[in-house]
Amino acid sequence: MGIKQLISGVLAILYLIRVQSDYQVSLKKIRLHKHMVKRIIQVGLPTGIQNMVISFSNVLVQSSVNGYGASAMAGFGAYMKIDGFNIMPVMSFSMAATTFVGQNYGAGKIQRVKKGIWVTLAMEILYTLTTGFLLMTFSDPLLKMFSSDPSVVNFGKLAMKYFCPFYFLLGILHGLAGTVRGTGKTIPPMVILLISLCLFRILWVQFILPCFGSIEGVFILYPVSWAFGMVLMILYTWKGHWLKG
Repeated sequence: MGIKQLISGVLAILYLIRVQSDYQVSLKKIRLHKHMVKRIIQVGLPTGIQNMVISFSNVLVQSSVNGYGASAMAGFGAYMKIDGFNIMPVMSFSMAATTFVGQNYGAGKIQRVKKGIWVTLAMEILYTLTTGFLLMTFSDPLLKMFSSDPSVVNFGKLAMKYFCPFYFLLGILHGLAGTVRGTGKTIPPMVILLISLCLFRILWVQFILPCFGSIEGVFILYPVSWAFGMVLMILYTWKGHWLKG
């Protein structure tokens, strides 16, 4: 994986050096710009910390799944691979919103920023509802790509039951987070995502999960945490002073 990324990076740089366009890269002009470094760290560091801590919470959730046996572990693992591909466009919409909002907010075009919020949410909701429906419809063939064991497939389908209809919650959460992040307010989205997708999940596993008698207590955690984060993000977007102009 590392070698492939290295080769891709080198080829991309060579292309950017040779291309005759406005975005051509000149090696002589590559240097650190104090203001730009500050902006990159301001936007990138909170996101990096957020993703790192959320990954830790997912490891804790995975350990809870492991306690339900090998079939549960395999079924959940199989679906999480599918989930990973499904979530990538959700994150891409969020990053695109950050770029769009950043450009228009910097240019003082506040109305375009506000319009961008609704367009982002519409795309997120349409995409997540569509893919959620398709995943549920073709659950059998998708899961059988990873295992033919009926028990494993059943655990994967059970996970889909709690994930697929509610992806729109995650779409709204990340769509609004990306929008707010574009104005330079990176800390509030990070805090909200850490509270809902990390701290809340840890508390659920420690104190609420023991009240459930089955693995469904783990699966239901995901849409509940998405809904919790979405509500917090909506409240901040509505009441927070992140958009001025």
